[in-house]
Amino acid sequence: MSTNHSAASSLPAGLIVNADDLGIHPDISAGILSAYRKGILTSCSMLMTTAYLEQTLRDYVRPEALPIGIHLSLTLGKAAAPLAKVPDLVDTQGNLKLSASRLLVFSFGGHFGRRLLEQIRAEFGAQLALARDWGLRPTHADSHQHVHMNPAIFSLVQDLLPRYGVTRLRFCREPLPLFLSMQGLPIALRRLNPLKWALLRWRATQVRARLATNEDFFGILHSGAMSKNVLMAIISAISADRSAEICIHPGFPAPRGPTFYPRPGYNDFISTPARRIEHDILVDEDVRECVRRRRLVLRAFDGRAKG
Repeated sequence: MSTNHSAASSLPAGLIVNADDLGIHPDISAGILSAYRKGILTSCSMLMTTAYLEQTLRDYVRPEALPIGIHLSLTLGKAAAPLAKVPDLVDTQGNLKLSASRLLVFSFGGHFGRRLLEQIRAEFGAQLALARDWGLRPTHADSHQHVHMNPAIFSLVQDLLPRYGVTRLRFCREPLPLFLSMQGLPIALRRLNPLKWALLRWRATQVRARLATNEDFFGILHSGAMSKNVLMAIISAISADRSAEICIHPGFPAPRGPTFYPRPGYNDFISTPARRIEHDILVDEDVRECVRRRRLVLRAFDGRAKG
């Protein structure tokens, strides 16, 4: 599984199982902690842009409940930067408004592109500063919906992170699929996962990483459509002498009905039964045995082996 980020140092060999979206809703966060304590989850990424920031910091950061990275966001939550500095990123209420697909394909050319990129720099800097000011020491950084894989944004992020003590960054280049669950295929197609996979594969060829990154990555094709069989097939395909990340979205689903976020899709996203399914897969004994059988070292992004 070759990559195009040979200039970067690799993380220690082992398997990182990272839950995105800590802080998106308290029920999701509780499910993430459960998957860490009872299962193979080794790491998570925290949003700094939600209404649950203080609660998440109190319950997960201060007690050092699990290894936590920063989940940089341009598409969900409230801007952390002053609104006057990010006018093109937000709506009139300060909600981050851009779509991931637009951000991933955007060239950032011309006057508007340069202006938008500077606003992204300001917003990401504000999110990282907020994490620092609250005492968070991130193990790594990644981004909501992988928008940092746009080469211009990736370069910007690499410049910013070391200023805030972050030296590890997710690299998203999922290999050509050796398997695709027919059971989850309709969901994957409905979520446009194959299109997202192709887009991220294309963008990854244009990225040159300078920070430490994972060598292999899984989590696009089966996002929201993960099954026990698929997860075990992924684990069985991972090389024990390489650093690999499985990106996953476990949790205890949020209640249906309330509007937690302005975009309806996000309310569906945090209340879907797939969240509980992914939690239950991660704590399944057969899955744990599959990791043991492969002799994979479960690690966080900072290299710590899970006890």
